[in-house]
Amino acid sequence: MSKKNIAIEETYTLALQNHKKNNLKLAEKLYKEILNIDPDHFQSIFLFGTLSVQTKNLDVAKKLLKKAIQINPNHAAAHNNLGNVLIELKEYQKAINCCQKATEIQPDYADANNNLGVALKELGDFQKAKIFFEKATIIDPNHAPAYNNLGVIFRKFKEFQKAKIWFEKSIQIQSNYIDAHNNLGNALKDLDDFQSAINCYKKAIKIQPSYINAHHNLMEVYEKTNQEEELKNAILNARSLVKDNPVIKLYEGILLNRKDKFKEAISILESISFKAQEMKNEKLRTSILAKCYDRIGSSDKAFNYFTKSNIFASQIKSVKNFDKNRYLQEIKIRKDFFVKSEIKKWSVLKLNDVKKFNPVFLVGFPRSGTTLLDIILRSHPSIEVFEEKPMVNKLIGSLNELPDGELKGLEKINIQQLEKIRKTYYESLESQIKSKNTSKVYIDKLPLNIIHTGQIVRVFPNAKFIVSLRHPYDCVLSCFMQDFDLNDAMANFLNLDDSAHLYDVVMDLWIQYTSIFEINYHEVKYENLVESFEPTVKSVLNFLGLPWDVSIFQYFETAKKRTLISTPSYSQVIKPLYSHASGRWKQYKKQISNIYPILEKWTKKFNY
Repeated sequence: MSKKNIAIEETYTLALQNHKKNNLKLAEKLYKEILNIDPDHFQSIFLFGTLSVQTKNLDVAKKLLKKAIQINPNHAAAHNNLGNVLIELKEYQKAINCCQKATEIQPDYADANNNLGVALKELGDFQKAKIFFEKATIIDPNHAPAYNNLGVIFRKFKEFQKAKIWFEKSIQIQSNYIDAHNNLGNALKDLDDFQSAINCYKKAIKIQPSYINAHHNLMEVYEKTNQEEELKNAILNARSLVKDNPVIKLYEGILLNRKDKFKEAISILESISFKAQEMKNEKLRTSILAKCYDRIGSSDKAFNYFTKSNIFASQIKSVKNFDKNRYLQEIKIRKDFFVKSEIKKWSVLKLNDVKKFNPVFLVGFPRSGTTLLDIILRSHPSIEVFEEKPMVNKLIGSLNELPDGELKGLEKINIQQLEKIRKTYYESLESQIKSKNTSKVYIDKLPLNIIHTGQIVRVFPNAKFIVSLRHPYDCVLSCFMQDFDLNDAMANFLNLDDSAHLYDVVMDLWIQYTSIFEINYHEVKYENLVESFEPTVKSVLNFLGLPWDVSIFQYFETAKKRTLISTPSYSQVIKPLYSHASGRWKQYKKQISNIYPILEKWTKKFNY
């Protein structure tokens, strides 16, 4: 062997030793020395490329691994590692091609199957990604990243219990796998096990103190569950462990907003911004800024930021699956179906229901005060409120199983079918009751169940409805301003015109229902709750057949004791009553003038 080759082999051996020991700078220097002598030394090109992946020098890694493949086209690891680089560079289709080539060369290559799944996941093909993650675990039953990725997939499918199992399996194999600890925390949060989620985030931070994802999730869960002191401590801890990260400043701003320190919050939030790939954070930042400017009376800036926040919301990848027109069509179908002349032809059914209670529904347009009313009523010892649970959805699902379908089936429904559907609803309701008590009033609260009133009263003719109202201008403006989790219905709130149009068609349908059916309902105005609290609440309790109870006055203390309030008002209802939200629309007369023609009839209808 020549002196040159001996020198290369000695340097390569030393480089490899340092690479394995994670002395990456020295290993990189040694690989470069080899390539200066022999530019086509395959192992040095391949391993230098792999090292460059580790150090996130992705452009260098891409160039080196491509060269390695040119020298040795049948090297599976080179194709796989290039695929890994392309995933990091978000070139997912090219990554799929590389990983597929790696699996063609070496079918039992667990890492390549896992990376192929990752690229497919990023392109949204979750079912196919799942197949490759499962294949990786079959090839290598101890492949922790594949189990972690399976958990991510099942969380996408909203199968949170299964996701939890896979994350736990990943941690069982690799106890210090920070991504798996963080992801397990997310799955536990989805299962409403917030304390266990917090423990997972703390474990991830203990393993890697600078791990911003876990800090972010910890701050978020404290904020969402109204644990302000814990949020403050989490922010301070993150600030001491992570250098100048905008996510930490975002939550500093959020906390200052919650403490009514609006100008300080504005100063912090205006000093940061987030890139396109962090759109959710940018949406949140602009939303909080908008609320701060609103509270200090800067209406133009507030409105501009609310508009920006909604634009960012519409650009988030998952939002594109929602269709505002699909929800509007659902309303139109009901408006066309529930016609008085047709309803008169329906048979009268004599029910022999053994249940001792009829359902109570708390409905209204979003941001009309339903959450405030919910919190107030649940403070009464004889009331239990179920917040945004799927009972009515299950009722609708049962109606869909009728021979003629959900709506037409209502006309010909018989006693046996009706009792079966009622039983489905009752069983769903009872599954939510912590401790059954026949003397209690159970309230099913989901504002937009108002559009299902026609189906509900056919199934439960003696049901009671508490209908929350608010000045139409304030109600619609507040919907436009709110940072909702989007679905088909909430997608209508991304601009002011759509918000007003949805209000118009929803309330029009409600009035149509009241003209057709004998509905037992009681209207509650948000403004009356704020201005005449006791008489307004007493009127609701009278409607429910319940006496006044002094615990009602401490409703916000009841709210503070709840682990989670699953509505956008979660941070507002833990405070005593405030009046600044009443008549807010007057500050925005200029910005909302275009919706006056749509809503004016409703201000007259509801005596505003």
